[in-house]
Amino acid sequence: MKIEKIGNQTFQSHAITLAEMNKLKTALKNKRVFLYDVDTTHGFMDQAILKRKDGTTDGFPVIGADKIVPALLTIKELFINKLPKLETVDAHRFSDPEIKFFKNVSDIHSEKGTYGAEKIEETIFGNPEILVEVEPDKADVPSVPEIQSTLSNNGIMRVEKNEIDVLKYGNGKTGEVEENKKGIQFFANLKKAGAEIALVYGVAEEYCVKAAVAACKRFGITPVVIEDAVKDAGTRALKDNNDSVYGDVATITTDRLKNISD
Repeated sequence: MKIEKIGNQTFQSHAITLAEMNKLKTALKNKRVFLYDVDTTHGFMDQAILKRKDGTTDGFPVIGADKIVPALLTIKELFINKLPKLETVDAHRFSDPEIKFFKNVSDIHSEKGTYGAEKIEETIFGNPEILVEVEPDKADVPSVPEIQSTLSNNGIMRVEKNEIDVLKYGNGKTGEVEENKKGIQFFANLKKAGAEIALVYGVAEEYCVKAAVAACKRFGITPVVIEDAVKDAGTRALKDNNDSVYGDVATITTDRLKNISD
């Protein structure tokens, strides 16, 4: 049993049980499963901070993240065009509260529209059919039928964020962290569209992956973490902006996923 304690919250995980495996197999047959790829972008996956032409530093290297690339590639080979995929990606501005908090790491990471915010090759499945941009004034949250269509066609949904938690929004004007109304509406619609199980993977385990698990649980979607396709940043409780309740979560390996997908 693996136990992670962050702040006053405990996140537990266990190897997937036979009953949970059977539920996953049934959900796969009924097209109720999606991949949930968390932040596998150059800003986190590359192992060095980039010095940009303007003199600023860019990046938040998750040390050792390169070790999970083979597992990420396995997921791609197993499920590209066979399962729908949700991608969350950081899309920062210099004014974001999170950037100011992590100023000791670099000047910025995953700035919107730059190399750091782009996905690594091993996790690119294609262009997203659905894109929810980080700006709150853009009316781009997909409807339930639009999400249903993307799920049934094994398409790609991408949701930009500027906080650890996709359900939060960092207001650069006020410096406050608020509810991300677009993120909340997206997940509500995702559940209504029939999504039942999310296969969660990416970085960093104790930050955005943990928040992704909580977002799924909040909306009644069962998260299953692909344990050899996540990597922690090696930190605990530096920043915990997530007020969700955590419970026990099942984990699975890419080897076991191979058996299911055959």
